Amino acid sequence: MMHKIHILTKGFQSPNGIAFLFPFIVYRKELADCGIQTKFFTSIAHPKLCDCDVLFIESRSVSHRWEVEGDQAVLMDLSRLAESVPLVWFDISDSSGWLQPQVLPFVRWYCKGQLLKDKSLYMKKLYGNRLWADYYHQSFGATDSTPARNRVLTDPSRLGQLRLSWNSGLANYSMYGPHIMGLRRFIPINALFWLPKKFVPSNSERTVALSCRMGTKYERETVSYQRKKIQTLLKDRLSTRKLSRRAYYQEMRETRLVISPFGFGEITLKDFEATLCGATLLKPDMSHMETWPNLFVSGKTILTHSWDLSDFMEKLSMAYSCPHQLKTLAECAQQTYREELEKKTSEIGFCNRVVSIVHDTVSTIEPDAT
Repeated sequence: MMHKIHILTKGFQSPNGIAFLFPFIVYRKELADCGIQTKFFTSIAHPKLCDCDVLFIESRSVSHRWEVEGDQAVLMDLSRLAESVPLVWFDISDSSGWLQPQVLPFVRWYCKGQLLKDKSLYMKKLYGNRLWADYYHQSFGATDSTPARNRVLTDPSRLGQLRLSWNSGLANYSMYGPHIMGLRRFIPINALFWLPKKFVPSNSERTVALSCRMGTKYERETVSYQRKKIQTLLKDRLSTRKLSRRAYYQEMRETRLVISPFGFGEITLKDFEATLCGATLLKPDMSHMETWPNLFVSGKTILTHSWDLSDFMEKLSMAYSCPHQLKTLAECAQQTYREELEKKTSEIGFCNRVVSIVHDTVSTIEPDAT
């Protein structure tokens, strides 16, 4: 049986939006083989939008409206749509925090590419709506000039609607990949999207011990705090200024250990770029969250350090003292990434994740939209 899935999206206007839509394009044949037919829509008022079995809504398709029009206007539209077709919400924001719980009464599932393992944390106020932002605020006094508005889930029964989808890793982060993918916004040709094929061997000659190219200017001090502290620790060791993409990629191909702090989210595009380049990632501890594809298993695919940075310098020293161990980690990360990209129709691959969401949506009783 073929299921028609319509996707309300803002389109190919941001890295997160591109990464969300990318697998629907590159795996479209496999999706069709699994009985899933998809079509993109960019207008909530399109007369054919609800002519489907399930409507997927990308969060950024209405993100501009929350502040301008207020919650009520957006929720009225969701209520109207829910009367015609089952809805599934896809939160494509960067972090494991920052839910939009106000939509939960109107959707069957709330899907997100990274979720807190302890779902009860979504019912607590976290400073900056991020677990690590709250940590740096509570432990070190980091304070935002304009604190983020807290969105707290108040009904524990809604926790069961949270569902892990896929993160930004299902896209093309080769050297020219982002530029080519960005063209899709202006040129509606699906052939612009393809999976990265070239992985630089982790055992290639690597003459650069450490790399940490990053920005530190964020509007929220709780987000930039970790990066600024790392920059201070590295000031006498290496430069953290950004490079041209060509120079950046060349450096990563020759680097043993790439330092990748949190930004607005735990996962950054650098994580996938470094993996393609065969470098090992050093990231803050990520044991608080779950994600897929999961390239972030401490001691197996990456190195991690504590959020207070107490062991940061010790972990850096491994770039010099344990190069063979780093190669093993990088090789495992590449193998994991390559396998996940190729898991089109496997039990835990992209297509079966979509099939599972659709099946569980059409087979459940519609929740009250109140």
